[in-house]
Amino acid sequence: MVKMRPAITLFITLAVIVAMLALVGIIFSYLSEARIKAEDKSALIESNLIYADVSNAVRRFVGKKPSTGTLKNVYNIPITIQEEKGPFSLLAACTPARAAVPITWFKTTGGAKTESRLSLAEQVLENIGLKYRLKNTEKLKTLLSNALDNKYETEFGKESRLKRKVNYFSYTEFQKVLTQYFLSENDKNVYKINWKNYFAFGEGFKSIDGNFLSSSLVAMIFGIDERIVEEEFKSGELKKFLIDNGADMEVYNSDIFAKTPVVAMTCRATYSFGKGSYSLKFKYIDGKVEGFEFNQ
Repeated sequence: MVKMRPAITLFITLAVIVAMLALVGIIFSYLSEARIKAEDKSALIESNLIYADVSNAVRRFVGKKPSTGTLKNVYNIPITIQEEKGPFSLLAACTPARAAVPITWFKTTGGAKTESRLSLAEQVLENIGLKYRLKNTEKLKTLLSNALDNKYETEFGKESRLKRKVNYFSYTEFQKVLTQYFLSENDKNVYKINWKNYFAFGEGFKSIDGNFLSSSLVAMIFGIDERIVEEEFKSGELKKFLIDNGADMEVYNSDIFAKTPVVAMTCRATYSFGKGSYSLKFKYIDGKVEGFEFNQ
């Protein structure tokens, strides 16, 4: 019988231990991954329950014809829930979905009925260009109008096979326009603007919810000093604010601004579940809940 040298025996032993440790590591990795997936699945189930509860609460409280005061309460008072003896917590809040200029108003092929809307959109863009010192606002406007006039999505060219939904322009599509503009003008300022303060993306609409505009947008549209707007404008009272400050009411009195409360909002709920944090969102438009999304 041939005896193994101690060094060889030790080497074999170490090799076996390393292999076992690697196997154990793989097993723990799979278990950890399985645990995470199980938590995510449970969180998804939980999200459906939360979605049902929150959307039903919004539907009951807001209804189809709420007052402006009701909408103010919805937008200004988020729902917070904290479990007393557990890790569960929930934050739910809604924001107005039509309190900005629809980006779809840059479309130039709508005829005479859309001229006033295009004019307002161009006015806002020109003021943004001055405020943020864009190099070529006219170029950006042209790129945007060209993209909207074209019925194709990818590359905004006729060679694309993916058709965009009528009267719809997403923020992702808008970012493509910004990229085109940046490559053309080498203007970094275009990325320093919070565009969602001024424009609404997604499905187009005919009238703006003026009562809940951002201060910067009120200042741009009605030519009032932004500091005055920030100090004195109260959400839900645009008409009163404009009259008190001697603003030109011609634009406000047109059909561009809704004269009754607008039931259009995006609601989001963020909650903790297990060791993770999850969120969901949906839209409440004219009494209907739609567009549910779950994020992890």
